[in-house]
Amino acid sequence: MGKLELIPLVKLPIVWKGCDIGDLLIKSMENNKFNLRKNDLIVIAHKIVSISEGRIVKLSDVKISSKAKKISKKTNKSAEIIQLIINESDKILKVEKDFILTKDKNGIVAANAGVDQSNLKDRNQALLLPKNPDKSAKEISMKLSKKFKKLIPVIISDSVGRPWRNGLTQIAIGSYGLKALVKYSKDFHGNELFDTDVPVSDELSSAAGLLMVKDKGIPVVIIRGYNYISNKRGAKGLIRPDNENVFI
Repeated sequence: MGKLELIPLVKLPIVWKGCDIGDLLIKSMENNKFNLRKNDLIVIAHKIVSISEGRIVKLSDVKISSKAKKISKKTNKSAEIIQLIINESDKILKVEKDFILTKDKNGIVAANAGVDQSNLKDRNQALLLPKNPDKSAKEISMKLSKKFKKLIPVIISDSVGRPWRNGLTQIAIGSYGLKALVKYSKDFHGNELFDTDVPVSDELSSAAGLLMVKDKGIPVVIIRGYNYISNKRGAKGLIRPDNENVFI
């Protein structure tokens, strides 16, 4: 393992509903006179993927259920936002005043099922996660790989909180082209290791997150120099099954 480079993709055009993220990245790289190299990979903040897939919802269009109204009274959130959280959730695990802990339809346990209003000009809107982040990552990866004639793995990231620790960090909610979870069998001294699985896609997402500063508008980071293992399974392997979860 040599040095690792984190390269922000700057001057990315404004993303709109229906645009092709792969084409947009290619155009931006051409404008920046930037070429992807072998073993480069890309981390993309989910927001631009969600926008391109039309995952922006007008709150005035949301049909509110009695359940949403009831939960809203216990929180600082509007009934419309609560309804979107319900719609996007497989399970609601805990209701608190400032957040709702959920397991979403892709199996990710996080606050509010990823429903978010940050970085949206219109406060009458909310942004949802991509419906199938692994599929989205695959489509972008295949477009880039075809253009640059080499495998370009793609990770789609989102920011989440962590139990008993303050602050948010980026994790992979979708990926394609690299092994998301790597198992190590021996340590430096040759001793056998047990349960030493490294969530590579999460760690790369977190590293990229250092450059994805909220007020700088940098949703795409190229990571150069990481010797990843090629794999097509996506990020779902990072999700622990319910029967192995000690918290739920």
